[in-house]
Amino acid sequence: MKILILILFSVFIAFGCSKNKTESPGDKTGTTESKTNSGSNTKDDGPLKFTEKPFLKTNNNCNPSDTCTYFKVDYLEASGKSKDKINSLLMSEVLANVSFGDSKYPSLQIAADSFMTSFVSFRKEVPEGAQFWYFEYFMSVDNQTPKIVSISGSNSSYMGGAHPNTYVSFLNINKETGDTISLSNIFAAGFEKKLNALVDAKYREMKGLKPGDNLMEKGELFENKIEFNYNWSTTKEGGIMFYYNPYEIAAYVFGPTELTLSKKEIEGLLSADSPLK
Repeated sequence: MKILILILFSVFIAFGCSKNKTESPGDKTGTTESKTNSGSNTKDDGPLKFTEKPFLKTNNNCNPSDTCTYFKVDYLEASGKSKDKINSLLMSEVLANVSFGDSKYPSLQIAADSFMTSFVSFRKEVPEGAQFWYFEYFMSVDNQTPKIVSISGSNSSYMGGAHPNTYVSFLNINKETGDTISLSNIFAAGFEKKLNALVDAKYREMKGLKPGDNLMEKGELFENKIEFNYNWSTTKEGGIMFYYNPYEIAAYVFGPTELTLSKKEIEGLLSADSPLK
């Protein structure tokens, strides 16, 4: 227990102080990184398209497929209509997902440098701790409707402990304007109570539960209720999928929960100008 506490404490200290740490000659390791292309289609009136952009920084020139420390990000770059606004949103989402604790990084390069420096500091302070760290973030187009593009971001990291940490988040963008879309843009005012009822009914259906069954005792949840969240994506036929990460509503052993409501199930809640109509 003392070792675990020391490891966790050192991780947070390492990230908080990484910019002030220096490597001794014996600990200094070489790193390699891939170069990303900053250029993109200059036209802003064509169909919206996305290109995958890779970023990789490794410790001691290691191969990420081996057991070693690395920082890897695969993100998207838009071209076509509203590309500038969309690319700004995408990079903001990426940088938000590569930040640790209270640290905020202005670029992938700085985030990767800080990650590597923190690992070296951690190994010096806790030599019996984790022998390697890794961080991965993968962005992709989850779904597109005529008016909405739903972007998913999968975050996985290991910095010691019993298992890696994983997290998936979604960003929904108006394809015409490049603005983010929230649930208040989808549903009519006062939708919350009715949407929660639909989510509850759907979860019970998924688990084969009756309306009165206790969701803690029979539904594997932390509480005797389940409500909608703000981590959602669209579906091909115009419905909506709510995604609950591990630990959010249930124990890690049960993994994430995906709850999908069809277009028919939500059509009564849609606003008059809903982009899902």
